[in-house]
Amino acid sequence: MHPPASSPDPGAARPRLPWPTVAGIGILTVGTVALGQRDWALPERAAGGFEVTAVPSSLTALVLGVTAAGLLVGGWAVLRTRSVRPGDAAFLAWLVGSVLAAAALSWNAFVLAADAALEAGPVIPVFHWLFTFVPAVLVGLLARQRGAAVAWTAALATAAVTLPLFGLGWSLLASRGSALAGFGNSLWSTAALGVLPLVIALAMVQSSSRPTGTSAPS
Repeated sequence: MHPPASSPDPGAARPRLPWPTVAGIGILTVGTVALGQRDWALPERAAGGFEVTAVPSSLTALVLGVTAAGLLVGGWAVLRTRSVRPGDAAFLAWLVGSVLAAAALSWNAFVLAADAALEAGPVIPVFHWLFTFVPAVLVGLLARQRGAAVAWTAALATAAVTLPLFGLGWSLLASRGSALAGFGNSLWSTAALGVLPLVIALAMVQSSSRPTGTSAPS
């Protein structure tokens, strides 16, 4: 007799596109880009480097508020996945990865805002695509032991933090010109340099995740 097949692990199911999560990320990103077009007080660029000084408190509050909103949306997306709890490794991997990404993207937003004040010309986006790609891949790989669905969802949830902050940086850079043109250009930059690398990262996470909870063949 063959041993009874084990019940499938919920985390091993093929990931389905979670439309509520995608909608939440999209609304948060578009709203943040729109907010970035307001006439914010901008920081100053330190000479000879990428440091910024005299960051206005209003801009700091905006960045912190966007980060907090992204963490709430992303945390909700991960925890609504079946069997995932706040103490699980998958959730902790998402949380640490998202917080580190938020720190890097906050710095990026301040630098781009300072460039807008300097009118330094167009930015050459050499490494900007890494801001959404790297967190999604790393979190997905760390969570893959829970199965493809959990790993993919955790990777997607990083975008709740990375995409709004990424879009905010581009919007602040374009905030001293036409609001309509700045809004459109910022969305385009976010889509090309943020969304596309994220989609590639999600495909990599799905292909590298392996099902768990299945018995070895006898």
